[in-house]
Amino acid sequence: MVPTIDFRRNADLILTITGYMLASSGMSIFNKLTVINLPLPLTIVAVQMAFTVASLLCTPSLLSWGSTEDLKRWGLTVPLLFVGMLASSMIAMQFASLGAIVVCRNVAPIATMLIESMFRIPFVLTTHTVLSLLTIVGGVCMYEANDLSFSFGGICAILVNMVFAVLERIMQRHLMANNPVDLSKPMMMMLNNAVGMLPCLVLAFVWGEHTQWRTAFHELRLNGAVFLIVSCLNGLAISYVGIRLQHMVAATTFMVITNVNKFAVILFGILAFGDVATPFSILGCALAISGGAYYAEARKQAELDRQPSRVPTAQYAKVAQTQPASAHGEKL
Repeated sequence: MVPTIDFRRNADLILTITGYMLASSGMSIFNKLTVINLPLPLTIVAVQMAFTVASLLCTPSLLSWGSTEDLKRWGLTVPLLFVGMLASSMIAMQFASLGAIVVCRNVAPIATMLIESMFRIPFVLTTHTVLSLLTIVGGVCMYEANDLSFSFGGICAILVNMVFAVLERIMQRHLMANNPVDLSKPMMMMLNNAVGMLPCLVLAFVWGEHTQWRTAFHELRLNGAVFLIVSCLNGLAISYVGIRLQHMVAATTFMVITNVNKFAVILFGILAFGDVATPFSILGCALAISGGAYYAEARKQAELDRQPSRVPTAQYAKVAQTQPASAHGEKL
C-alpha cells in the first residue's frame, strides 16, 4: 500500500505544480491580453470580482465564519487594500510591458522593508540582504535603461501596486496569525471580492470608464471576450492551486517555481508583444530575478539565525515575502 500512496502523492504534487505554473503565468498573460482588447482596466477587475463572487455563491457550505466581529475586522480592512492592489496591477498592465512589470516587481522587498519599519515590524538587515537588494536594483535599472516602451505612468502604477500589495499582506498576516479571525479561506475570498467590488466600480466611474462601456463592449471581438472569460477562470484556479501548493512544498521550492514562471511570462512578452530583448536587458532581467531569489533565501536565513535555540523543522511554504499575491491569488 505504501508505494501506491507515494505514487498518488507524487502524482498529486506534479499535477498541483503544473496547475500552479499554468495559472500563475496565465494570470499575467491573460490580463495583459484582456486589457489590450478591452482597455478598461478597472472594469475588467470589477468583472473578475463579480465572477469570483458568483462562483463562490455556488458553494455556500464553504463560506463559514465565527462571528460578526470577525466579518467586520476582515471586511473593513483587507478588501480595500485588495482592490487597490488589483486596480493598480491592471492599470500597470495597460501602460507597461509584461517584462517591465515582472522585472520591476522584484524591488518589492525594498517597499516591504520601508513599510515594515513604519509599522515597527522587526526586520533583520544583514550583508546578504543588502547585497541581494543591490543586485535587484542594479538588474531593474539595466532592464529599464533598454526598455523602449518605458512609461512613467506604468512605473508609477507598478510602485503603487507594490505598496498596496505589501500593506495587504501585512494586514492579512495580522488577521490570520497575530490576531486571527475565524473565517474560512473561501469566506475571505468572498469578502475581498464582494466588498472590494463597490470601490472598484466607484473608481471606474471616477476614471471615466463608464462613458466607454457601451462602445467598448459593443466593439469587443470574440477573442477579447474569450480572454476576459479565461482571465476570470484563471483567477479562480490560482486561488485554489496557490493555497494548495503552499501546503505541499517547501518555501524554497515554491520560490523556484515562481521564478521559473517569471521567465516564462517575460519570454511570452518578447515573443508575443515584442518586449525589449537586448543582451543588456536580458542580463538585467536575470539579475533582478536572481536577486529576488537571493533576497528570499538571505531573509529566511537571517530569521533562522535570530532563533539559534530552535531546531529547524521542515519549512512549509508561506506567502513569499518578495512576491505580492495577484488578484485572485496571483503573485505580483
